[in-house]
Amino acid sequence: MSESSYLSGGPVDQVFARLRDFTAHISVERLQVKHPGADDDNLWFIRLGNDAATEVQIETAANGEPPFLIEGMADNQRLRTSDIDEAAATIEHWLRH
Repeated sequence: MSESSYLSGGPVDQVFARLRDFTAHISVERLQVKHPGADDDNLWFIRLGNDAATEVQIETAANGEPPFLIEGMADNQRLRTSDIDEAAATIEHWLRH
């Protein structure tokens, strides 16, 4: 998927940029909605490569604005933050473990 297809134009794009600095093998996919502009598409799925077993989700306010709600695959992996660095570090850690 091309980068332009998932970028929001908002602060969440900075999270994605920091993750790309961490590894080029990050896969980011934005939720595809039936009615763009009317349906909420502020949800992204992040993986190492195409490994769905390591998926982390990040949900934002409109236009990729904070706060960020981040959820991993484990029961205790849930974080709400407005800090870009904390969001990127958390996603990186959860993808690695």
